[in-house]
Amino acid sequence: MNVFLDIETIPAQPEKAAKEEIRSSIQAPATMKKAETIQEWHEGRGKYAGVKDEVVEKAYRDTSFNGAQGQVCSIAWIVNGTLDSVSTDGKSEEDVLRYFFGSISKAGRDRPPYFIGHYVAGFDLKFLFHRAVILGVNFSANPGFRLPFGGRHGKDYYCTQTAWAGFNGKISQNNLCKALGIEGKPGDIDGSKVWDFVKAGDIKRVEEYNRHDVETVEKIYNRLNFR
Repeated sequence: MNVFLDIETIPAQPEKAAKEEIRSSIQAPATMKKAETIQEWHEGRGKYAGVKDEVVEKAYRDTSFNGAQGQVCSIAWIVNGTLDSVSTDGKSEEDVLRYFFGSISKAGRDRPPYFIGHYVAGFDLKFLFHRAVILGVNFSANPGFRLPFGGRHGKDYYCTQTAWAGFNGKISQNNLCKALGIEGKPGDIDGSKVWDFVKAGDIKRVEEYNRHDVETVEKIYNRLNFR
Protein backbone atom coordinates (compact mmCIF):
# COMPACT_ATOMS: atom_id res chain seq x y z
CA MET A 1 0.00 0.00 0.00
CA ASN A 2 1.62 3.24 -1.14
CA VAL A 3 1.56 5.98 1.50
CA PHE A 4 2.80 9.40 0.38
CA LEU A 5 4.01 11.15 3.52
CA ASP A 6 5.18 14.55 4.70
CA ILE A 7 5.49 15.97 8.22
CA GLU A 8 6.08 19.41 9.68
CA THR A 9 7.95 19.90 12.93
CA ILE A 10 8.69 22.62 15.46
CA PRO A 11 11.58 23.20 17.89
CA ALA A 12 11.77 21.89 21.46
CA GLN A 13 9.04 22.97 23.86
CA PRO A 14 8.62 24.97 25.99
CA GLU A 15 10.65 27.55 24.10
CA LYS A 16 11.94 29.54 27.09
CA ALA A 17 13.31 26.53 28.94
CA ALA A 18 14.86 25.07 25.79
CA LYS A 19 16.62 28.34 24.97
CA GLU A 20 17.89 28.72 28.53
CA GLU A 21 19.42 25.26 28.34
CA ILE A 22 21.09 26.07 25.03
CA ARG A 23 22.33 29.43 26.30
CA SER A 24 23.89 27.87 29.40
CA SER A 25 25.77 25.22 27.45
CA ILE A 26 26.78 27.00 24.25
CA GLN A 27 30.44 27.84 23.79
CA ALA A 28 32.10 30.88 22.25
CA PRO A 29 33.78 30.32 18.87
CA ALA A 30 36.93 28.22 19.13
CA THR A 31 38.89 30.99 17.41
CA MET A 32 38.46 33.19 20.48
CA LYS A 33 41.42 32.77 22.83
CA LYS A 34 41.38 35.77 25.16
CA ALA A 35 39.28 35.45 28.29
CA GLU A 36 38.12 39.07 27.99
CA THR A 37 36.91 38.55 24.42
CA ILE A 38 35.09 35.36 25.36
CA GLN A 39 33.40 37.19 28.22
CA GLU A 40 32.34 40.02 25.90
CA TRP A 41 30.86 37.46 23.50
CA HIS A 42 28.84 35.74 26.24
CA GLU A 43 27.60 39.03 27.65
CA GLY A 44 26.87 40.53 24.25
CA ARG A 45 28.97 43.63 24.79
CA GLY A 46 30.45 45.94 22.18
CA LYS A 47 30.73 44.50 18.71
CA TYR A 48 29.31 41.23 20.02
CA ALA A 49 25.94 42.75 20.90
CA GLY A 50 23.23 40.27 19.90
CA VAL A 51 25.68 37.75 18.45
CA LYS A 52 25.13 35.06 21.07
CA ASP A 53 21.36 35.61 20.86
CA GLU A 54 21.52 34.83 17.14
CA VAL A 55 23.55 31.68 17.77
CA VAL A 56 21.10 30.54 20.44
CA GLU A 57 18.13 31.22 18.15
CA LYS A 58 19.64 29.17 15.33
CA ALA A 59 20.55 26.31 17.66
CA TYR A 60 17.02 26.40 19.06
CA ARG A 61 15.35 26.32 15.65
CA ASP A 62 17.63 23.45 14.61
CA THR A 63 16.05 21.27 17.32
CA SER A 64 13.07 20.99 14.96
CA PHE A 65 15.19 18.56 12.90
CA ASN A 66 15.88 16.30 15.87
CA GLY A 67 13.16 13.91 17.04
CA ALA A 68 14.77 13.71 20.48
CA GLN A 69 14.08 17.42 20.96
CA GLY A 70 11.59 18.83 18.47
CA GLN A 71 7.93 17.96 18.02
CA VAL A 72 5.55 17.00 15.23
CA CYS A 73 2.97 19.70 14.56
CA SER A 74 1.40 18.38 11.35
CA ILE A 75 1.27 15.20 9.28
CA ALA A 76 -0.17 14.87 5.78
CA TRP A 77 -0.50 11.69 3.75
CA ILE A 78 -2.17 10.24 0.67
CA VAL A 79 -3.46 6.66 0.49
CA ASN A 80 -5.34 5.31 -2.52
CA GLY A 81 -5.68 8.80 -3.93
CA THR A 82 -7.20 10.21 -0.74
CA LEU A 83 -5.48 13.10 1.01
CA ASP A 84 -5.70 13.35 4.79
CA SER A 85 -3.92 15.38 7.44
CA VAL A 86 -3.86 16.09 11.15
CA SER A 87 -2.22 18.87 13.15
CA THR A 88 -1.89 20.20 16.67
CA ASP A 89 -4.85 22.50 16.01
CA GLY A 90 -6.74 21.62 19.19
CA LYS A 91 -4.79 18.38 19.60
CA SER A 92 -1.67 17.29 21.42
CA GLU A 93 1.32 15.86 19.60
CA GLU A 94 0.38 12.47 21.03
CA ASP A 95 -3.14 12.83 19.58
CA VAL A 96 -1.64 13.66 16.19
CA LEU A 97 0.52 10.52 16.19
CA ARG A 98 -2.32 8.29 17.34
CA TYR A 99 -4.63 9.61 14.64
CA PHE A 100 -2.05 9.09 11.92
CA PHE A 101 -0.98 5.62 13.05
CA GLY A 102 -4.61 4.57 13.43
CA SER A 103 -5.47 5.79 9.95
CA ILE A 104 -2.58 3.91 8.36
CA SER A 105 -3.39 0.71 10.30
CA LYS A 106 -7.04 0.88 9.26
CA ALA A 107 -6.22 1.52 5.60
CA GLY A 108 -3.70 -1.30 5.36
CA ARG A 109 -4.94 -4.16 7.49
CA ASP A 110 -3.69 -6.69 4.94
CA ARG A 111 -1.25 -4.42 3.10
CA PRO A 112 1.75 -3.00 4.93
CA PRO A 113 2.46 0.65 4.11
CA TYR A 114 5.16 1.50 1.61
CA PHE A 115 6.11 5.02 2.57
CA ILE A 116 7.02 7.48 -0.17
CA GLY A 117 8.45 10.94 0.46
CA HIS A 118 11.30 13.35 -0.07
CA TYR A 119 14.14 12.33 2.28
CA VAL A 120 11.42 10.25 3.91
CA ALA A 121 13.72 7.85 5.77
CA GLY A 122 16.34 10.37 6.81
CA PHE A 123 13.77 12.70 8.31
CA ASP A 124 10.04 11.88 8.34
CA LEU A 125 10.12 8.21 9.33
CA LYS A 126 13.00 8.64 11.77
CA PHE A 127 11.39 11.65 13.42
CA LEU A 128 8.04 9.84 13.77
CA PHE A 129 9.77 6.81 15.29
CA HIS A 130 11.62 8.92 17.84
CA ARG A 131 8.50 10.84 18.85
CA ALA A 132 6.44 7.65 19.09
CA VAL A 133 9.01 6.06 21.41
CA ILE A 134 9.33 9.17 23.58
CA LEU A 135 5.55 9.61 23.88
CA GLY A 136 4.82 5.88 24.21
CA VAL A 137 2.56 5.74 21.14
CA ASN A 138 2.74 2.15 19.85
CA PHE A 139 2.41 1.95 16.07
CA SER A 140 3.34 -1.75 15.93
CA ALA A 141 0.12 -3.22 17.32
CA ASN A 142 -3.50 -3.89 16.30
CA PRO A 143 -2.50 -4.28 13.43
CA GLY A 144 1.01 -2.98 13.37
CA PHE A 145 3.44 -1.73 10.77
CA ARG A 146 7.03 -0.51 10.61
CA LEU A 147 8.64 2.87 10.24
CA PRO A 148 11.64 1.51 8.30
CA PHE A 149 13.98 4.50 8.38
CA GLY A 150 16.94 2.11 8.60
CA GLY A 151 15.89 0.21 5.49
CA ARG A 152 16.72 0.57 1.81
CA HIS A 153 15.31 2.91 -0.81
CA GLY A 154 13.23 1.01 -3.34
CA LYS A 155 12.73 -1.95 -1.00
CA ASP A 156 11.55 -0.68 2.39
CA TYR A 157 10.50 2.83 1.33
CA TYR A 158 10.81 5.18 -1.63
CA CYS A 159 12.83 8.39 -1.33
CA THR A 160 12.31 10.87 -4.17
CA GLN A 161 15.62 12.55 -3.32
CA THR A 162 17.55 9.29 -3.65
CA ALA A 163 15.64 8.32 -6.79
CA TRP A 164 16.80 11.55 -8.43
CA ALA A 165 20.20 12.29 -6.88
CA GLY A 166 21.45 8.82 -5.96
CA PHE A 167 22.68 7.44 -2.66
CA ASN A 168 24.11 10.30 -0.55
CA GLY A 169 23.10 12.77 -3.27
CA LYS A 170 21.01 15.79 -2.31
CA ILE A 171 18.41 18.01 -3.91
CA SER A 172 15.68 20.00 -2.21
CA GLN A 173 12.09 19.12 -2.98
CA ASN A 174 11.53 22.62 -4.32
CA ASN A 175 14.53 22.45 -6.66
CA LEU A 176 13.39 19.05 -7.90
CA CYS A 177 9.98 20.56 -8.62
CA LYS A 178 11.65 23.30 -10.67
CA ALA A 179 13.62 20.71 -12.65
CA LEU A 180 10.45 18.73 -13.40
CA GLY A 181 8.22 21.72 -14.09
CA ILE A 182 6.01 21.02 -11.07
CA GLU A 183 4.54 23.79 -8.95
CA GLY A 184 6.71 24.13 -5.86
CA LYS A 185 6.20 25.66 -2.45
CA PRO A 186 3.77 28.58 -2.00
CA GLY A 187 5.51 31.93 -1.69
CA ASP A 188 4.54 32.88 1.87
CA ILE A 189 5.72 29.76 3.69
CA ASP A 190 8.42 27.13 3.64
CA GLY A 191 9.93 24.77 6.19
CA SER A 192 12.07 27.48 7.78
CA LYS A 193 8.93 29.52 8.56
CA VAL A 194 6.77 26.78 10.08
CA TRP A 195 7.69 27.72 13.65
CA ASP A 196 6.92 31.39 12.96
CA PHE A 197 3.43 30.50 11.73
CA VAL A 198 2.82 28.18 14.69
CA LYS A 199 3.97 30.85 17.16
CA ALA A 200 1.61 33.31 15.49
CA GLY A 201 -1.28 30.90 16.08
CA ASP A 202 -1.69 29.98 12.41
CA ILE A 203 -1.32 26.20 12.59
CA LYS A 204 -4.06 25.88 9.96
CA ARG A 205 -1.77 27.56 7.41
CA VAL A 206 0.98 25.09 8.32
CA GLU A 207 -1.39 22.18 7.78
CA GLU A 208 -2.41 23.59 4.39
CA TYR A 209 1.27 23.89 3.47
CA ASN A 210 1.84 20.32 4.67
CA ARG A 211 -1.01 19.04 2.50
CA HIS A 212 0.38 20.88 -0.53
CA ASP A 213 3.81 19.35 0.08
CA VAL A 214 2.52 15.78 0.14
CA GLU A 215 0.52 16.37 -3.03
CA THR A 216 3.76 17.58 -4.60
CA VAL A 217 5.55 14.43 -3.44
CA GLU A 218 2.96 12.32 -5.25
CA LYS A 219 3.47 14.33 -8.46
CA ILE A 220 7.25 13.95 -8.22
CA TYR A 221 6.94 10.20 -7.64
CA ASN A 222 4.68 9.81 -10.66
CA ARG A 223 7.10 11.76 -12.87
CA LEU A 224 10.10 9.76 -11.64
CA ASN A 225 8.25 6.57 -12.49
CA PHE A 226 6.92 7.81 -15.88
CA ARG A 227 3.30 7.71 -14.79
